[in-house]
Amino acid sequence: MELELKQQGLLICVSGPSGVGKGTVIAAAKELCRNLVHSVSVTTRAPRLGEIEGVSYYFRSKTNFEQMLADGEILEHDCYCEHYYGTPLRPIEEKMRAGIDVIMDVTVPGSLTTIRNYPDAISIFLLPPSLTELRRRLVGRATESPEVVEKRMAKSTDEIAEAGKFKYILVNHEVRTTAQLILNIIEAEKHRTERQKGIEEIILNR
Repeated sequence: MELELKQQGLLICVSGPSGVGKGTVIAAAKELCRNLVHSVSVTTRAPRLGEIEGVSYYFRSKTNFEQMLADGEILEHDCYCEHYYGTPLRPIEEKMRAGIDVIMDVTVPGSLTTIRNYPDAISIFLLPPSLTELRRRLVGRATESPEVVEKRMAKSTDEIAEAGKFKYILVNHEVRTTAQLILNIIEAEKHRTERQKGIEEIILNR
């Protein structure tokens, strides 16, 4: 008979420079783990090809976004390449209380804000194999102008310099391998002593 120890869901922050593959890795991790849900962010940028409202992002106007901020509905937010990105707070709290693990795809400043607000969050920084590969991935998306690609590349140097502030650093060579490593980290975190409070009493009373 398995032990029944009710645990709150974990909050996992995945960050890294634009083009490193955060969204693709998170999608692969969700395919491998049914108890993992993606926190859908709010953004003021236009949808890219194939992105779906409420699944990829909540696409909102700048005015609507600023109202959400004023109402305290955003856990963290950042302005990236002239667009706002933010994380709605209530859905995360509801899922975690239900024991569901929530994974976030957030900008580096947004992750650092989340870590300050939730010190128990599992923070993971994804690195590209090289800056050459990062540029190739950005260009390969074919969703942005050369000027925007250059802005993202310039910003990536500062973002990578923040990697040491995260609990874990992974180099994203291959999507499914990286996704499995993230799931391994989550599983190990669930077995930390501070998350196993009460297990001794359960064992002693069996």
